[in-house]
Amino acid sequence: MRINWFIVIFLTLQLKITLAQSVVDDIGSFSNGLDSNVNPELSTEKIEKIGATGRIFILTNNSSSYGKGDFISIVLDNKLVNRSLVAKTTSGSGGIKIMKVYNPELHKLLRPGMDVQIIRGDDSYFKLKKKQEEDPESTALINDEEGLFDETTLLEDDLNLEENTSRKIKTDNIFSLYLSQVEGQGVEQDTRRYSQITGAYAYQVNDNFWAEVSYGENVINDFPDGGLDTKFSSLVFKIKYTVEAPFYSFIQPYAGYQITRADSPGAGSGEITPEQQEAELDLVESLQKNQPVFGVTILKRLVPGWFARLDIGSDALNFGFALEF
Repeated sequence: MRINWFIVIFLTLQLKITLAQSVVDDIGSFSNGLDSNVNPELSTEKIEKIGATGRIFILTNNSSSYGKGDFISIVLDNKLVNRSLVAKTTSGSGGIKIMKVYNPELHKLLRPGMDVQIIRGDDSYFKLKKKQEEDPESTALINDEEGLFDETTLLEDDLNLEENTSRKIKTDNIFSLYLSQVEGQGVEQDTRRYSQITGAYAYQVNDNFWAEVSYGENVINDFPDGGLDTKFSSLVFKIKYTVEAPFYSFIQPYAGYQITRADSPGAGSGEITPEQQEAELDLVESLQKNQPVFGVTILKRLVPGWFARLDIGSDALNFGFALEF
């Protein structure tokens, strides 16, 4: 009986020791028992971005050679560079988290735009010439399974594959509401500015290039004559380009096309002379224009997501607020 208990205790201790082996240690050693003479299948991908800490890489995935959750290795000049975990894939790109650096010298040479070779899974074909255990802080960025599966560790860099750092404004949409001063003609045939409440929607069609449409309208009282009202509207299409300015501001020169319309149901009717009818209709017609416009929009960031907006252009003088989303 004593011998049997000794065997049970011995087997239990052996089982605990086996289960306690680090998952991260397995990553570098699980393949040592495999046939290292088998030439692995390599795919060539391009480095798109490297995070500020050098721990997050964005690679192309044109050949669909890896997927989320895969372990991959980067090879350069037929030498292993590093070992990584694929954290995210989307739209022909993948985000990887560097777990272990095999060759620090080659790792430092990696740059955006560089072509590298990728091994998915087993990388035992490339034998490590030297185990990098002398300085684990510099060779192993994740040292145990707790760090490997820690969401904070995986996401502490900004792993957003859609983010384009060349954009001055990162979001694609801006909605604005502002007060417009639109130029028109007065009853005395003088030039006047009419106030309109205007809404605008802009979409970033390409890096820093925006397409915007705006619409505003107001009612002009006693126009074209006493007792008559005229609805005056302005529709503007613009193409803008964004330039970053100091103090969290952005300047957007623009070119576009403006369409103004006027509607006065009572103009040219009633008990008036033909001359008066023609004069009223001419005044209403004078407000209707189709013309190219030019100007500049200035956006001043107030808080995240909100801007103060100023437009100075041939179409109108505007001031209001804008929301990005």
